[in-house]
Amino acid sequence: MELGVILLTLGAYSLAGYLWWREHSPNYLIALLAGHLGSLLSPLWQSLYGFTYAAGLPALYTLLGHPLPRIIFVAAWTIMLPPLVIFYLYRHRWWFAGYITCIMTFVVFVLYHLLIELIGVQRGWWCYTGEPSLPFGLPLLLQPPRAGAICGNPVLPFGLPVTFLSALMNGLISLGLLSVLVFTRRYAWTSLVLILLPMPLLLSLFVNGLLGAPLYAAMLLRAQSWAGAIGLLGTLGLVVWAAHIVAGSLDQQLNARQLV
Repeated sequence: MELGVILLTLGAYSLAGYLWWREHSPNYLIALLAGHLGSLLSPLWQSLYGFTYAAGLPALYTLLGHPLPRIIFVAAWTIMLPPLVIFYLYRHRWWFAGYITCIMTFVVFVLYHLLIELIGVQRGWWCYTGEPSLPFGLPLLLQPPRAGAICGNPVLPFGLPVTFLSALMNGLISLGLLSVLVFTRRYAWTSLVLILLPMPLLLSLFVNGLLGAPLYAAMLLRAQSWAGAIGLLGTLGLVVWAAHIVAGSLDQQLNARQLV
């Protein structure tokens, strides 16, 4: 795993450097660097959403009793891969931003992250335990993995797998990153560093921390299962609403620029 991740990372940065030289666009390289910063809050999400990384992976640092493995930090640029592919297609006029196109792109992003989630769980790179270490020892309203499973895929109310919820949230983060890439495509590299570099971290806080609040608020309050279902519906509704807002914003802003 480690060798493959390192080789892929070197290849991604080499390609980003080549595109900077060929297209005079530092966006690709800065975006890859930003992806690493977006993983720094992983220990917090491990605590709230109940997952752990494989034992034995050397840790970059530990927070709230949960480590961020160095190899996960190295591979964190992969969250930028789907937005950068669409950004490249957009720069070469192979992708056109419309509302329907953006929604379809969001669906593709979700499928990409769902594939990553399923591969990670099946290979044992990370595990959804269904027992997050929340403050005060409060329990999580998840059904635990089947007995004997090393890495399970616990289900939320309505039988929704946690991996799908994670993919949905990461898909929204990717859509937000795509909008930032498109809106800052002509910025100087100094402005890109100030705006683009912290954006994955900020979007992770917004999506996982704020939009996920209805779900984990029910967990923190020791709510009944019906309240957990309401919390899940609230989180899903906020994620879908946010995707609608981002898609509409991309459509309006780019159409306005074309008319100027």
